[in-house]
Amino acid sequence: MTDSSFDPDATARLDARLGAAFQDQERQGLKLAAHLRGIASLAISIWLIILLGKAGWFYIPIIALFVASGYGHYLLSRRGFRSDAHAFGFFLFDVVIITFALLTPNPLLPPSELWPPQARFRFGGFNYYYLLISLFLLGSYSARAMLFAGVACVIAWGGGILWIAGFPDTLLAIPTFETPAARLERFLDPHFVSLDVRTTEILVMLLSTTVLAIAVLRSRRLIRQQMMAARERSNLARYFPPNIVDELAGYDGALETVQSQEVGVLFADLVGFSRFAEMVTPEELIEMLRAFHHRMERTVFEHGGTLDKFLGDGVMATFGTPRTGPQDAANTLRCARAMLSVVDEWNTRRAAAGFPVVQLSAGAHFGPIVMGDVGSERRLEFAVVGDTVNVASRLEESTRAVGSRLIVSDVLMRAVQDGKPDDLAALRAGIVPHDGLSLRGREGTVDVWMLGEGDESDE
Repeated sequence: MTDSSFDPDATARLDARLGAAFQDQERQGLKLAAHLRGIASLAISIWLIILLGKAGWFYIPIIALFVASGYGHYLLSRRGFRSDAHAFGFFLFDVVIITFALLTPNPLLPPSELWPPQARFRFGGFNYYYLLISLFLLGSYSARAMLFAGVACVIAWGGGILWIAGFPDTLLAIPTFETPAARLERFLDPHFVSLDVRTTEILVMLLSTTVLAIAVLRSRRLIRQQMMAARERSNLARYFPPNIVDELAGYDGALETVQSQEVGVLFADLVGFSRFAEMVTPEELIEMLRAFHHRMERTVFEHGGTLDKFLGDGVMATFGTPRTGPQDAANTLRCARAMLSVVDEWNTRRAAAGFPVVQLSAGAHFGPIVMGDVGSERRLEFAVVGDTVNVASRLEESTRAVGSRLIVSDVLMRAVQDGKPDDLAALRAGIVPHDGLSLRGREGTVDVWMLGEGDESDE
């Protein structure tokens, strides 16, 4: 089982998929922002005309440019122009036209109603920047973009303050030596610009966009962690049954420590696969193997086993990894018999459809193994090794010589009996003891049990 958290290539692929997903969502966000920009602009236009009458029409072309900017950004993004440079450029354009609308005197107002330019700071126009940033946030999942937006608004607003502060009739400070009444009179003077209030606006803007940037950054990290968790869970699901996946997904480092424990090991293999491969096309062969692997995987998981690996036309499964249980031995035997039954049923369907039938042999043993992650930093796999694994493999191999589809060790049968399963009689049905079976590459003999020829393999 690959541990992709140590695989730079897998991490890079994850980041690439995440980046592509964010880009797609940003494009959809730009579309939504453009529509909302249009709706908000319509509402503002109506309000300005109600508030200012004919003079409100001065702002209509500016608002139209604002709407066109939003749709222009979205349409360009559909053509592949999705870089930060494009987003920043459109945002700067929006900031410029909003600042112009907020601080430029309305030429359609009668001279008697035209206030000094300094008084424009008292109309709460700075709030429009927050609307702009909110719309910008819909089309950007970048912390850097949020910081840029805040700085751009501050620079634009600060530039406007400096511009108006340069007027000769602008009043900026209130002398502390004046009486309270004189200070109030100066504060109410339409030419007065309160630097305290302007500084507060700038400070709050910087703080707000910084908070937004941190929120965006945390959201991206959370999404990435969720994607990594989903990927790791998917990898686990290839090897472990759902209940074990739920357990392993709950904490880190579950398989890193090398452990020794007693488990059941099962090998199953298609007999005569080489001859079978000569009878069918490569496409039919692959299709058959996929169907076989699917059935074996499902059977292993249904009996609480771990799918250790596919072995071409065979499979290795363990029972009691990574957690041991009192029914590990019984589940090993149940799974072996179920595999034979599943293949028998599959053969019935294959024969009815005119396909050649297949034959499955299985060998199982119970005993100590060592398990853990093995491999390099670029690729780690969950491995189960030990003499128990070798014996189980040799037992499956010996089925051809003795003419039995299933051979299990006497150690496994005694472990099954010690577990006292309710279906013990069914598990032992048709399986008879056989003393002294010699295994390739192993000194001495191993006491085994065999499924008699012609016996049913149903559980």
